[in-house]
Amino acid sequence: MGGSASKTSTDQPKSDPNRVQGLARLMTAQPAKKRPKNMHPFLKMIQAEEDEYDHTKQNMYLLKRLFKGMDPTVMKSIGDVRGEIKLSFKYDKFKKLFLIKLVSARELVPKDLSGKAADPYVKFELLPDHASEGCKTSSTVENTLQPTYNEIFTFDLLEEDIASTKLRVQVWDKDLFNKDDFMGEKIIELSQFDFKEVVTQWFELQAETDLSISGDLEISLRYRLPQSLLVTVHRGNDLVRRDPGHDSDPYVKITVPGLPTIHQTKTVKGTLDPVWDEDFEFEIPQEELTERYIVLHVIDRSGVGDNDSMGQIYIDLQNLNIEEGYSGKFQLADLKNHERVRSKMSQKALVQEFKEAMYAHAVYKQAGFLFQKQEGNKVIRVENKQAGTSAKLRIIEGVPM
Repeated sequence: MGGSASKTSTDQPKSDPNRVQGLARLMTAQPAKKRPKNMHPFLKMIQAEEDEYDHTKQNMYLLKRLFKGMDPTVMKSIGDVRGEIKLSFKYDKFKKLFLIKLVSARELVPKDLSGKAADPYVKFELLPDHASEGCKTSSTVENTLQPTYNEIFTFDLLEEDIASTKLRVQVWDKDLFNKDDFMGEKIIELSQFDFKEVVTQWFELQAETDLSISGDLEISLRYRLPQSLLVTVHRGNDLVRRDPGHDSDPYVKITVPGLPTIHQTKTVKGTLDPVWDEDFEFEIPQEELTERYIVLHVIDRSGVGDNDSMGQIYIDLQNLNIEEGYSGKFQLADLKNHERVRSKMSQKALVQEFKEAMYAHAVYKQAGFLFQKQEGNKVIRVENKQAGTSAKLRIIEGVPM
């Protein structure tokens, strides 16, 4: 990887979220305060520490912006999602109130590139939100990965709605200089509790679940002796629209975890109800069917940037009738947190390389020019020739755009 800095004029920035944020910072930037000449040495030391902290935060922001420009997937999972959150639940049937006590969290993963502690807070939301109460947010506990809260929240909830209601709990890291960082979540089915007594439990945090996914996938399965599993992908129905301004171009990736073969349908352009009617074959001995399952992932092909997931299904093959086969519809969902699917998922080597490179730059503060105080107008550029990717960041009057 290499980086370079060059002077440039202050061109009109294009309309994208990062540049809009940069303009806002530029418009609200305050001139540096003049320090008294006769400042007490202790106050000078405190001021220097504050300046160093602000300077480090700004440099880490520049580094994250550059790597995100090369491969946006790098910033989707900075650090592993790890940790647990301790909650207590109670239902008051007379007042029709669902009560939550947020006790504490432990072993959270820092999202800052320096790897230090976070400023975590917690958000609660009922799904569906029958009473339209929206999200409720805890206080922020600063500089810790083991926060203690002991806060209570209440939601209006009818007893007959408990069985169909989920509680979404999300932990976020407060970031004063940039967008808050997601640290993990847990979606809890309230139907699993009888609420005769107070329920207190630790819940493991997971990656964020996309609840906007909709639609279904029609497929057929057949088995042909001695060892051929035949998969037919027929069509998708009412798929989720990923980009409101563009038509969707869906295709399906088909895998059997543990087998090297990966199949893929053609891309059907401009539709949320694609028809494929394509056949694929996997070699699986009959005696292995009880241990195998198949994953079908619907993806919206993007001409620019990342392809977008439109949902997955997984089918256990242990109950497949090899004489009759199976044909039907399966509801699409975000299955990355599903225990069986999650255990088989792994990151691409290139994305992992980008993450490790970004951490190395942060730890060793290289390249040096990136970790200096940014002044004037310039363009900072980083590239990876092996991956064929690059990104640049414009600095105007010392402010990243």
